[in-house]
Amino acid sequence: MLSGWLRACALVMVGLVSASALAVDKPHTAIVVGGGLAGLTAAYELQNKGWQVTLLEAKPNVGGRSGLAGGEWIGNAKAQPVLNQYLDRFKLKSIPAPEYVRTPGYLIEGEYFSAADLATRQPATAEAIKRYEAAIDDIARSITDPENPAANSTLFALDQINVANWLDRLALPPTARQLINQQIRTRYDEPSRLSLLYLAQQARVNRDIDERDRRAARLPGGSVVLAEEFVKQLKVIKTNSPVSAISQDKDGVTVKVGALGYQADYVVLAVPLRALGKIQLTPALDAQHQGAIKSTNYGWHDQIMLKFKTPVWDSKARMSGEIYSNTGLGMLWIEPALKGGANAVINLSGDNARIMQSFADKQMVDQVLIRLHAFYPQARGAFTGYEIRRSSVDPSTGGAYLAFGPGQISKYWRLWEKPLQRVAFAGEHTDSLYPGTLEGALRTGQRAASQVQDLAAGKSFEPVKAAPAKAPEPAKASGGGIGGFFSNLFGGSKPEPKPAEKAPEPAPAPVPAPVMPPPAPVVEPAKPAVEPAKKAPAKKEPTKKAPVKKAPAKPAATHKAPTKAEAAKKAPAKATSDNAATPATDSKN
Repeated sequence: MLSGWLRACALVMVGLVSASALAVDKPHTAIVVGGGLAGLTAAYELQNKGWQVTLLEAKPNVGGRSGLAGGEWIGNAKAQPVLNQYLDRFKLKSIPAPEYVRTPGYLIEGEYFSAADLATRQPATAEAIKRYEAAIDDIARSITDPENPAANSTLFALDQINVANWLDRLALPPTARQLINQQIRTRYDEPSRLSLLYLAQQARVNRDIDERDRRAARLPGGSVVLAEEFVKQLKVIKTNSPVSAISQDKDGVTVKVGALGYQADYVVLAVPLRALGKIQLTPALDAQHQGAIKSTNYGWHDQIMLKFKTPVWDSKARMSGEIYSNTGLGMLWIEPALKGGANAVINLSGDNARIMQSFADKQMVDQVLIRLHAFYPQARGAFTGYEIRRSSVDPSTGGAYLAFGPGQISKYWRLWEKPLQRVAFAGEHTDSLYPGTLEGALRTGQRAASQVQDLAAGKSFEPVKAAPAKAPEPAKASGGGIGGFFSNLFGGSKPEPKPAEKAPEPAPAPVPAPVMPPPAPVVEPAKPAVEPAKKAPAKKEPTKKAPVKKAPAKPAATHKAPTKAEAAKKAPAKATSDNAATPATDSKN
């Protein structure tokens, strides 16, 4: 009897030990929503830590906003350290960039200028560009911590000013202003839609990175090949799986895809803000997060790769790399094709991309080819085809990538960095140093994977507390007319009245307080603000400059901002005869 009782106790103990061992050995589970580079990185890092990971992607393929596959110039380990770490890990070989690719060039009225050419042949333009660079560098140096850019009231005030207003005060010659606008559009968005503090913060982040470091090598196939390497490593990827709802409780999360429900311990949400707004979350996001989803500005960009049998521009100049144009070709990348011939990657961005959203792909290509043919008559005969990537009409992004508008850093800076219960967030828009870039996407995938592991280990994260929003003081948006649709988009419209192009006077010393009243925050319209076919050319009025008061205590606020209803009826803010672009470098895809 005693032996039987002891045997029964032993069996019970063995069962308890076995159950405990199984509980310890059971891997954690995670669902990653979004198959862009951020989601792929998060899934890869969690799987490497022994997690069971399911990646859900709404579209038929993964890769997200990766650029066109024809080629992509990338930075070195100083400019893009995380990207280069993964290239080394997956043994992806890049090709060193020739020296003439590593500094930007300019296409002015169809004539190519290197930076050295510009200094000798158009010194007023070259000096004005240097004056702009010095002015933004002065502001950037005042940001001691780029991860906390609005650290004081002076910097906070810069967030209320849009870049176009600030550029107006520099009184740049027309050609220099057009080229600078093009550079800002290429990397971010239309200057009139961009926070001055955001431009300065990004200048601060990249202050010690030379232009040559940003275009150090070419990655054949572009960032698509990196996405493919991640895919090879992952065990469970489900495409055509748009997520409609996510509910979480103390025990786990349930993710709904149509009639199917996936359960896991944690979720990484790696989707753009517009796509996030279409997912029903339980419990719901607070008002601050919902406001960020609705109003955070995204830069608008379209990218067209024109393919040619021969490099038709050789008769004019040996062009390559990043080229900014003032005559309707936006920002160009000229590069040898991977299989012979040559490619011209034409980038349209900012308000011009917004206007072009009503055009079909072929119409866009025809208009750009017509303009290129005007400068290079051999272009049409050598043209063999095209590829196109239109982020501006993608309903899941509402543009291409984050570009904070006026007042938005003050409201939403680093809002998405902290998990909410069992949900962590990833994506270029959640990175504090490299938003809008491939580097930022990779960094946030790593961060979200680390946060999910911390949550599983019992670490708690302080919930983000919404700071009360400060109503900006009324201000008048900067003036500026818009020419006829094609003249504005492809050159020919007269720029705003500016001083005659001559050697500029030295820039005034920066003042510690903002030099103009802050405009109201720009809210992205849900639909295009202008029907191009119906838009009549706006009348140009001479710019009136108010005298600047040096008193730093509080700037004058004597102008009235347009209402949202009025803004919706207007053409996109301030487009001069220069045109738009989207980057094929810095991996802003």
